Amino acid sequence: QVAAAAAAFPPSESLYLIASKSGSTAEVLANLDYFWQRSGGDGTRFVAVTDPGSPLETLARERGFRRVFLADPNVGGRYSALTAFGLLPAALMGVDVEALLARADWMRRQCLPAVPAPRNPGLVLGAVLGEAARAGRDKVTFFADPPFESLSAWLEQLIAESSGKQGVGLVPVAGEPLRAADAYGDDRLFVYFRVDGTHDDGLRALRAAGHPVLTFDLAAPADLAVEFYRWEFATAAACAALGVNAFDQPNVQDAKARAKAQIAAYRANGRLDAPAPRWQADGVRAWATQDLNAETPTAALSAFLAQARAGRDYIALNAFLPRNAETAAALTDLQAQLGARTGCAVTLGFGPRFLHSTGQLHKGGPDSALFLVLTADPAQDFDIPGQGLTFGALLLGQALGDLAALQAQGRRALWLHLDDWRRLAEMFA
Repeated sequence: QVAAAAAAFPPSESLYLIASKSGSTAEVLANLDYFWQRSGGDGTRFVAVTDPGSPLETLARERGFRRVFLADPNVGGRYSALTAFGLLPAALMGVDVEALLARADWMRRQCLPAVPAPRNPGLVLGAVLGEAARAGRDKVTFFADPPFESLSAWLEQLIAESSGKQGVGLVPVAGEPLRAADAYGDDRLFVYFRVDGTHDDGLRALRAAGHPVLTFDLAAPADLAVEFYRWEFATAAACAALGVNAFDQPNVQDAKARAKAQIAAYRANGRLDAPAPRWQADGVRAWATQDLNAETPTAALSAFLAQARAGRDYIALNAFLPRNAETAAALTDLQAQLGARTGCAVTLGFGPRFLHSTGQLHKGGPDSALFLVLTADPAQDFDIPGQGLTFGALLLGQALGDLAALQAQGRRALWLHLDDWRRLAEMFA
């Protein structure tokens, strides 16, 4: 994945945005070190977005970055779409930022304290989300028409990291293929971002079957900012209904610390501190946080999935694999297959995001998930300049740190490591 980005964005033609609130995010700094070396240390090719006083600010000024943009330290990362973290890339893409902010400000005015509660769109949505979760409909399942499909991925981080604490939380489900109405349990709340009615028939069938569906019409690209503000406000309100603090992330640091310990072990010993596989066959090694009474990786997988309780549990596909069109398509197919096989909601994401965002829900939210942690030998690997490890070692170390954090919380997890990620299709056949 790094190699593909390097080929697509050579230093002579690229401006690199290095974005990190803390200024110490491992994968951000690894990529900075790599592309900095490729550029020959040309600071004019780099721009930093970070909080004041962070290590990244210091480094950027020392290296003569083209510009350093300082974000408001009082705004958390998942609430920062309408700050420099979101607005700078938008401006560079040619987006009318003033129009974007004007639409966001329109929604802000609708959510002011003086607006009666029943007419406050952020408060009403938050109340619906919170009360739905309290009633058991905690799987918030998103569908969106083009070109807004990626909005669901942003909402996934916002909702999961904000609400997943103290054994409660909303489980956002983004990108899951639409099923027949009778294939869903009563643990779902559906959300549809509608532009041209692509999903009208499917959502109409869901309503007819008695499932709750919220529809939001987007008439223009700038309406994206309306939804940014509405959902940030609503998420905070939903967390209040659930009795948790929307603005902290108490379980996130644990996974990061365990990943750092893995990297330290690699630097000291030349290898990661991985658990010995419980099952091994045909290029697949497997390990689980529980005894599955199985003799092969495939049997362990079947026993693991047999625990899934339709209408209550969800399956999390945590893929520490290259994020490209080929793997995304294969994993989306697997997401649909697992949903049909178990009747459960299936989430899908690429690591190392689980150390930062959805990982808060995974460790601090309800104990209703079965985690499939997927890793594979890299097709190619190379050093991170000056760090004493490779990109492949960093990614696997992060996966192992996240797995250890899941185990520490008593979560049900199965780790599959493949010599070639394409073997996944064989295992699930």
